[in-house]
Amino acid sequence: RGNTLKNIEKECNAKIMIRGKGSVKEGKVGRKDGQMLPGEDEPLHALVTANTMENVKKAVEQIRNILKQGIETPEDQNDLRKMQLRELARLNGTLREDDNRILRPWQSTETRSITNTTVCTKCG
Repeated sequence: RGNTLKNIEKECNAKIMIRGKGSVKEGKVGRKDGQMLPGEDEPLHALVTANTMENVKKAVEQIRNILKQGIETPEDQNDLRKMQLRELARLNGTLREDDNRILRPWQSTETRSITNTTVCTKCG
């Protein structure tokens, strides 16, 4: 959900935008007037802006470290990825704290359906 990006922005006092082909999920609407988004016809890239060059360099270095880790580290050993997936599971309500495993919605023993909790106001 962009929390890693937000953390880098906060820590480096910079603004980071992911642009280019693949930066917007398929099916998401671009501009309302039908025009292409800025940089949409370019290769995937990050646009980093800040008040000082030092902050830009700091943010770029952190982005490079994340990319390097994602490329060089096997998926099962990538601690950042594990932490991100754990946080996402926590946000989605599918994390099991007792054994630190991620519980997928379809594996849940407890049914979490909106229809199970809906009560008719006329008949109860």
